[in-house]
Amino acid sequence: MFKIVFVFSFICILNPINPKNPSQSTLVFLIKHLTHHQIDKKKWDKCISSSKETIIYAFSWYLDQVSPSWEGFVLEDNKENNEQNYLAVMPLAVKQKYGISFLQQPLFAQQLGIFSTKKLSSLEFKAFLILLQKKFKLVSNYPFNTTNYEEFEKEFKEVFKNKSNSKNNEILKNFKTHHLSLQHKYHKIRQDYKKDTKYRINQAQRQHFKIIESNDIDLLYDFFEESVFLENGISNQAKPILKTLFKILQEKDLAELYYIQNKKNEMVSGVLFVKSESFYQINKQDYSITKWIYLFNAAKPTHKKDESRRWFLDKFIQEKSNQNIKLNQNYFENQSKENNIIYETLLDFESAQEKQVARFYASFGSEEKSFFVLDYNYLPFYIKIIQRIIQIIKNKML
Repeated sequence: MFKIVFVFSFICILNPINPKNPSQSTLVFLIKHLTHHQIDKKKWDKCISSSKETIIYAFSWYLDQVSPSWEGFVLEDNKENNEQNYLAVMPLAVKQKYGISFLQQPLFAQQLGIFSTKKLSSLEFKAFLILLQKKFKLVSNYPFNTTNYEEFEKEFKEVFKNKSNSKNNEILKNFKTHHLSLQHKYHKIRQDYKKDTKYRINQAQRQHFKIIESNDIDLLYDFFEESVFLENGISNQAKPILKTLFKILQEKDLAELYYIQNKKNEMVSGVLFVKSESFYQINKQDYSITKWIYLFNAAKPTHKKDESRRWFLDKFIQEKSNQNIKLNQNYFENQSKENNIIYETLLDFESAQEKQVARFYASFGSEEKSFFVLDYNYLPFYIKIIQRIIQIIKNKML
């Protein structure tokens, strides 16, 4: 049976009904909480690919790898005598521990959030946020997307106003990434590089680096393990997830893996890019967006400062700039041929939150983009005590 939740009463708490406004007095939202096996993945992926918010992490086949037990909130259309499509969805990266279901950000998925094939109203968007709090008392760094932030920053702050977690920290965190538009010619994009970045790229040219395209994801992860794994205790699930994900991305022609070789023919660093595509319509105008995501990169510990990755990023920008990539035309087959499609290509650096990393990506002239990350623990006090005791026992056994 579907887990169906009526959220009208909760919406009214934040937005009292105005009797002079009949549109509000008749407003009732029906959002379904679907378990993994209840989700129609064809409808889900159609909703994701047709939304302005589209990002590759939210497709069903991607979620299947990074969060196998994922669930979803779904808002369907209300057309009669017709198969209901998904109008808006929200992927839920559900995990279980000590018998408690909670949300946690998956590996290799920087942004999730709410995706819609139409412009959601303020009340509709809030309904998802309110339902989230009702269904999950524990949320560990659940990320929304940059479009959610741009269009509904006010709604986020209204729903989570004056709320804090058990440590008295804000539950709504403001994270950043960096986007670089690749619509212009390379020389124009390069003009916006920081002076120091231009200098370092020119210096790196003297090292005679070579770019090697590859299918060997293991070497990239080996670099990562050598330089990061032991320092930060990265999950041991990361490697098998990355390998499986890379294989699927290759099959879909959505991954590009490169290594940088020095003049001694040594592989010194590697980078993995993923292509995310979206096709949506606003006011009868069709848009086709290609986003290149800098998903994963690493260098040998002895070559972390040799500027090979900075040099490569410049080459990648040069190659991908000023391209009108012709994407899936089937999406537009029912649209008027007179209606010109607007194409856009951009590079998403998928920035980490460290200031030094952010400065590095900003040095390419990229634009800072915000997105909210939700983090709270509303579990009863006695459950928190039990969790703490179990964790102490585990630590002593290590």
